[in-house]
Amino acid sequence: MITFETTIKDHLVRMYSDFPLKNAAGAILKTLAQISTKADIFNGRFVMCFGWAYFFLDERKEENGDKFWVVQTSDYKKDPLKDKSDNVTVSLLVQNMQMEAVQKSNSKPEAVTFKDTVLVLKEAINAKEVYLSRTEPTKNGDSGWYFGLLNDPNEENHSSDEYEKIPSYQFLNFRTEALRVLQMPIGTVAVITDNNLTALVDGNDNPLPFTTEEERQKYIAEERAAQQKAAEQKAAEQKIAESKEETDSSKNN
Repeated sequence: MITFETTIKDHLVRMYSDFPLKNAAGAILKTLAQISTKADIFNGRFVMCFGWAYFFLDERKEENGDKFWVVQTSDYKKDPLKDKSDNVTVSLLVQNMQMEAVQKSNSKPEAVTFKDTVLVLKEAINAKEVYLSRTEPTKNGDSGWYFGLLNDPNEENHSSDEYEKIPSYQFLNFRTEALRVLQMPIGTVAVITDNNLTALVDGNDNPLPFTTEEERQKYIAEERAAQQKAAEQKAAEQKIAESKEETDSSKNN
């Protein structure tokens, strides 16, 4: 578990994640610091909606009695409407996915939260090729997104009991790639094959750029190689420093 730590208004604040999601964590902590200049966030009741996710602050104590605050998020493995988790990994990963999609396509984001609903064709849940289409929401809490079968010959003839409305966080259970496009604007259509985004268009059917899975894996491999190289360099520098210390100690003796 990785710990991100900062001080806000003389309060020690920590975030815990399974991965080194430094930029995403930094954005959360920076926003908390900005809000703290205008409101009391250390009252045990603070809630912040940041993009798709919600974040909270929970007061804790060290063994020596010193106080600190933990940034929590909704617990998607339980009931995220009421349960919280110290592990913010999922919220940060989704944040990264959605920001990348919006920035790559040069689109203006339109907010969707984890609890906003999506209309889903039940038959599409386990299908290979599906699409998402966003229209104007009909009411508060409605994302405007529809999740259905690609090239569905019966799309106009499905009965009402063949559909269900689900909160968007449930995509975590069967199609995580759908989460990537949820902040895209009204009119957007996205095609997903298996669990890979394969096409993206705007409301005028103009193709939008997006990062392919192949490009994403290449980037991840490059990042890992760079991290490995940095770790090896650090280890080599440490070894040189230790060797120098031993040499200096020998000379002094």
